[in-house]
Amino acid sequence: MLVLVVVVVFLGHPTLGSSDFLGRDDSVQWAGYGEEKLSTVVIAGTILCNAAEPRQNPSTNPHPVSGARVSVVCGGNRKAKKGSAAKGRTDVSGRFAIDLPSNLHAIPDLEKVCHVRVVRIPASSPCIKACAAKHNKAIALSSVEQGIRTYTTHDIHLSRT
Repeated sequence: MLVLVVVVVFLGHPTLGSSDFLGRDDSVQWAGYGEEKLSTVVIAGTILCNAAEPRQNPSTNPHPVSGARVSVVCGGNRKAKKGSAAKGRTDVSGRFAIDLPSNLHAIPDLEKVCHVRVVRIPASSPCIKACAAKHNKAIALSSVEQGIRTYTTHDIHLSRT
Protein backbone atom coordinates (compact mmCIF):
# COMPACT_ATOMS: atom_id res chain seq x y z
CA MET A 1 0.00 0.00 0.00
CA LEU A 2 2.79 2.42 0.95
CA VAL A 3 4.68 1.62 -2.26
CA LEU A 4 1.60 2.45 -4.30
CA VAL A 5 1.25 5.85 -2.61
CA VAL A 6 4.93 6.69 -3.25
CA VAL A 7 4.67 5.69 -6.92
CA VAL A 8 1.48 7.73 -7.41
CA VAL A 9 3.04 10.79 -5.73
CA PHE A 10 6.17 10.61 -7.88
CA LEU A 11 4.24 9.98 -11.10
CA GLY A 12 1.85 12.80 -10.32
CA HIS A 13 4.72 15.24 -9.73
CA PRO A 14 7.67 14.44 -12.06
CA THR A 15 9.94 17.08 -10.50
CA LEU A 16 9.16 16.08 -6.93
CA GLY A 17 12.15 14.42 -5.37
CA SER A 18 14.52 15.04 -8.30
CA SER A 19 16.57 17.55 -6.32
CA ASP A 20 16.35 15.42 -3.18
CA PHE A 21 18.51 12.66 -4.67
CA LEU A 22 22.13 13.02 -5.65
CA GLY A 23 22.95 12.75 -9.32
CA ARG A 24 25.62 10.35 -10.53
CA ASP A 25 28.37 12.98 -10.44
CA ASP A 26 27.39 14.09 -6.94
CA SER A 27 27.22 10.50 -5.70
CA VAL A 28 30.63 9.70 -7.15
CA GLN A 29 32.14 12.83 -5.59
CA TRP A 30 30.48 12.16 -2.23
CA ALA A 31 31.81 8.60 -2.19
CA GLY A 32 35.35 9.85 -2.84
CA TYR A 33 35.76 8.58 -6.38
CA GLY A 34 35.50 11.88 -8.23
CA GLU A 35 38.03 13.74 -10.32
CA GLU A 36 39.28 15.71 -7.32
CA LYS A 37 41.80 14.00 -5.10
CA LEU A 38 40.64 13.85 -1.50
CA SER A 39 44.16 13.43 -0.14
CA THR A 40 47.76 13.56 -1.29
CA VAL A 41 50.62 11.40 -0.06
CA VAL A 42 54.14 12.30 -1.14
CA ILE A 43 57.35 10.38 -0.45
CA ALA A 44 60.49 12.53 -0.77
CA GLY A 45 64.21 12.17 -0.26
CA THR A 46 67.66 12.79 -1.71
CA ILE A 47 70.21 10.38 -3.19
CA LEU A 48 73.84 11.28 -2.56
CA CYS A 49 77.00 9.61 -3.84
CA ASN A 50 80.06 9.41 -1.59
CA ALA A 51 82.74 9.22 -4.27
CA ALA A 52 85.68 9.45 -1.85
CA GLU A 53 88.31 6.72 -1.74
CA PRO A 54 87.51 4.02 0.84
CA ARG A 55 90.26 5.19 3.23
CA GLN A 56 88.91 8.76 3.20
CA ASN A 57 85.97 9.96 5.25
CA PRO A 58 82.94 8.84 3.17
CA SER A 59 80.78 11.75 4.32
CA THR A 60 83.25 14.30 2.95
CA ASN A 61 81.65 16.20 0.10
CA PRO A 62 78.99 13.78 -1.20
CA HIS A 63 77.41 14.87 -4.47
CA PRO A 64 73.80 14.48 -5.66
CA VAL A 65 72.88 11.67 -8.03
CA SER A 66 70.88 13.16 -10.89
CA GLY A 67 68.59 10.98 -13.02
CA ALA A 68 68.45 8.01 -10.66
CA ARG A 69 65.31 5.90 -10.76
CA VAL A 70 63.59 5.21 -7.47
CA SER A 71 60.40 3.44 -6.53
CA VAL A 72 58.17 3.26 -3.50
CA VAL A 73 57.30 -0.36 -2.83
CA CYS A 74 54.52 -1.34 -0.43
CA GLY A 75 54.23 -4.91 0.75
CA GLY A 76 56.63 -7.76 1.37
CA ASN A 77 60.23 -7.98 0.20
CA ARG A 78 59.25 -10.13 -2.73
CA LYS A 79 58.30 -8.71 -6.08
CA ALA A 80 55.71 -5.96 -5.62
CA LYS A 81 52.14 -6.70 -6.61
CA LYS A 82 50.75 -4.69 -9.47
CA GLY A 83 49.48 -1.38 -8.15
CA SER A 84 51.54 -1.53 -4.95
CA ALA A 85 54.42 0.60 -6.20
CA ALA A 86 55.07 4.09 -7.56
CA LYS A 87 58.11 5.34 -9.51
CA GLY A 88 60.07 8.54 -9.82
CA ARG A 89 63.41 10.11 -10.77
CA THR A 90 65.85 12.36 -9.04
CA ASP A 91 66.39 15.92 -10.26
CA VAL A 92 69.75 17.68 -10.69
CA SER A 93 69.92 18.13 -6.90
CA GLY A 94 69.45 14.40 -6.31
CA ARG A 95 65.98 15.02 -4.88
CA PHE A 96 62.87 13.02 -5.66
CA ALA A 97 59.22 13.43 -4.74
CA ILE A 98 56.83 10.61 -5.58
CA ASP A 99 53.08 11.23 -5.42
CA LEU A 100 51.55 7.92 -4.34
CA PRO A 101 48.51 6.69 -6.26
CA SER A 102 45.28 6.94 -4.29
CA ASN A 103 44.95 3.16 -3.90
CA LEU A 104 47.95 3.30 -1.53
CA HIS A 105 46.76 6.25 0.60
CA ALA A 106 44.70 4.20 3.04
CA ILE A 107 47.38 1.65 3.94
CA PRO A 108 47.58 1.54 7.73
CA ASP A 109 51.09 1.99 9.14
CA LEU A 110 52.47 3.17 5.81
CA GLU A 111 55.89 3.62 7.47
CA LYS A 112 56.03 -0.08 8.31
CA VAL A 113 54.71 -1.39 4.99
CA CYS A 114 56.36 0.86 2.37
CA HIS A 115 59.99 1.69 1.61
CA VAL A 116 61.97 3.45 -1.10
CA ARG A 117 64.16 1.38 -3.39
CA VAL A 118 66.95 2.74 -5.58
CA VAL A 119 66.29 1.01 -8.89
CA ARG A 120 68.88 2.44 -11.28
CA ILE A 121 71.71 4.94 -11.19
CA PRO A 122 73.06 6.64 -14.34
CA ALA A 123 76.16 4.95 -15.79
CA SER A 124 78.10 8.21 -15.44
CA SER A 125 77.83 8.13 -11.63
CA PRO A 126 80.89 6.95 -9.69
CA CYS A 127 78.42 5.11 -7.44
CA ILE A 128 77.08 2.90 -10.25
CA LYS A 129 78.40 -0.25 -8.52
CA ALA A 130 76.45 0.65 -5.40
CA CYS A 131 73.21 0.10 -7.29
CA ALA A 132 74.00 -3.60 -7.62
CA ALA A 133 73.35 -3.93 -3.90
CA LYS A 134 69.83 -3.52 -2.59
CA HIS A 135 69.25 -0.05 -1.24
CA ASN A 136 65.93 -0.04 0.55
CA LYS A 137 65.29 2.93 2.78
CA ALA A 138 62.55 3.22 5.36
CA ILE A 139 60.17 6.17 5.28
CA ALA A 140 59.04 8.38 8.15
CA LEU A 141 56.14 10.82 8.38
CA SER A 142 57.57 14.34 8.22
CA SER A 143 54.50 16.58 7.93
CA VAL A 144 50.73 16.74 7.57
CA GLU A 145 49.38 20.01 6.19
CA GLN A 146 46.21 20.88 4.27
CA GLY A 147 45.40 17.30 3.32
CA ILE A 148 48.97 16.49 2.23
CA ARG A 149 50.90 13.81 4.11
CA THR A 150 54.62 13.97 3.41
CA TYR A 151 56.98 11.13 4.24
CA THR A 152 60.75 11.28 3.92
CA THR A 153 63.70 8.95 3.58
CA HIS A 154 66.06 11.79 4.45
CA ASP A 155 69.33 11.26 2.57
CA ILE A 156 70.16 7.95 0.90
CA HIS A 157 73.96 7.66 0.84
CA LEU A 158 75.61 5.45 -1.76
CA SER A 159 79.35 4.82 -1.91
CA ARG A 160 81.45 4.04 -4.93
CA THR A 161 82.85 0.77 -3.61
